[in-house]
Amino acid sequence: MSEQISNNYLFHNLSLTKNTVGTAEELIEGSNERIEEEEVMVASWFLYAGFSKGYENHVEKSQKIVRQFLHDQDYGNDKVERIVLLVGAAWNSEAPNTIEEGTIKDIRTFRYASNNLSELLELERMEMDNLGQNPPSQNQWYKNHIEILRTDHRYYTVYALENWQAQKEDNIISLIKKAAKIVKTKQKEKLKVKLKNQSPERAIQSMYRTQLRNHLKLSDIADTKANILLSVNAIIISLLLANLIPKLGVPSNSYLIYPTVIFVVFSIASIIMSVLATRPKIENKAVVEGDIQAKNANHLFFGNFHALESQAFKEKIRDIIESKETIYDSLTLDLYYLGKVLQSKYQLLRWTYTIFMVGIILSVLAFAIALHYFGMEQEIIDAVTPKPKV
Repeated sequence: MSEQISNNYLFHNLSLTKNTVGTAEELIEGSNERIEEEEVMVASWFLYAGFSKGYENHVEKSQKIVRQFLHDQDYGNDKVERIVLLVGAAWNSEAPNTIEEGTIKDIRTFRYASNNLSELLELERMEMDNLGQNPPSQNQWYKNHIEILRTDHRYYTVYALENWQAQKEDNIISLIKKAAKIVKTKQKEKLKVKLKNQSPERAIQSMYRTQLRNHLKLSDIADTKANILLSVNAIIISLLLANLIPKLGVPSNSYLIYPTVIFVVFSIASIIMSVLATRPKIENKAVVEGDIQAKNANHLFFGNFHALESQAFKEKIRDIIESKETIYDSLTLDLYYLGKVLQSKYQLLRWTYTIFMVGIILSVLAFAIALHYFGMEQEIIDAVTPKPKV
């Protein structure tokens, strides 16, 4: 048992075997009946030996181990077979035929009269789970053993009836209480989950969480749009500075000045509007003492509390969390002012994209007109102007 059994055996192990042997000694010493002590003691040592070979058919495996061991010790064949029968009798549900069979049955089931029966049952259930035996739920496990204790199990020896029966009956009551408590706890948990799912608080919190997340995403989208326009206009101005503007100093290209100015002016206007849309606002000067006293100020926004002293800020937070109403009011104000910020950003973005679109259209038209009329005129002038002789 000490060398061959796995650590996954939390119940059927060497410790249980030693306790079983100790119980056998106690029962034999306390019994006034005539018992073949040696046979009972040897059988007690080998009751759980088969578990070292696996859960399946462990009784037969125990009988095989004890038979082999005793034959190796040159034990008498008659005694060997009686001990083998005792090991089997300890586990079967039939009534005992001899006092020794009744004794070994009581020894094996001594745990039913243990003061810590529920802990032992839990160890056995955990062991079954470790070994892939698919144990029942804790509540069903208790119910199964309550049924065993009430209807299937009984003690046969006088000593067990006098010393263990009372504790066994107390254990039945204790298991019934534990099973009822488990059922009650599960019902409470189900009810709690049901009430939680049906509670408007959960829906309200989900609404605030979703709306705040959506507002922040919209703010990120606005900043991204503004950054796109900044990048595009910066590229346009860089190309103009590098390629077109140096050519405007040539008199023959003077007709391109007005289209270029239109293009540059609208690009610069788009850049300015994009910067305004993304420029952070650190403080809110619109928050006045009257708003604060009327609890219309959003102290969850850093721009409204960054100038406060730490003690004043803590007092404001205490005022907010003093009730659900003030918490929800603060979250509502936070949503409201986030919406106001988004309104300002998207209005600026709308004007920025409009200015950029109008600038592109006017610039293209201006370049087309300049090239068509003034460009052709310049070509005619160049054609009729006599070239200087070299």
